[in-house]
Amino acid sequence: MFQYRFGGLFCQANQQTESGAHIMHRTRNSLVAVLIGVVIALSAPAVEAQSSVDTPPMAITFGSVGINVADVARAEKFYTDVFGLVRTFQFPPEGDPIEVGLGRPEGGGMGLLLARLDDRPLPESKSRYGRIVIMTDDARALADRAIAHGSTLLRDLGSPGGPVILFMSDLDGYEFELYQAPPGGE
Repeated sequence: MFQYRFGGLFCQANQQTESGAHIMHRTRNSLVAVLIGVVIALSAPAVEAQSSVDTPPMAITFGSVGINVADVARAEKFYTDVFGLVRTFQFPPEGDPIEVGLGRPEGGGMGLLLARLDDRPLPESKSRYGRIVIMTDDARALADRAIAHGSTLLRDLGSPGGPVILFMSDLDGYEFELYQAPPGGE
């Protein structure tokens, strides 16, 4: 028995009974499933969130999926060469990026964030998943609603006059980010 990883998927195979072609077929099916999910996500429109309480609706857009990578430049080359994505931003704006945003050349749809925050090796639990980024016009109100439904605030990275950036976890511990652009910004 041996294990291999394809992207974030962990697979097991019996080396004596499964041929390489069968493994490739399973890997290809996994890739197709991932690509179908990306296509569906890229075509998702912004929605107005409705609450069961009497609160005004707020704009919510699934903006990006962030993944942790071992090497931002290598990952960027892969996603631009294979999927035709283009760089939409880099953070910080000058110097070596710790995060790069990728998107479709024609714009629109969800983006992909490639993040490498420091030089430590990726922990096993973080190499498979990053975070979901949700854009909203009222991040703090949405965070309060999420907390009321059992979510946990992990970090508040907002600064006065800047964007509101709240890292939270859902009921199963998956991390998501609520992002509200600064006044007059994107």
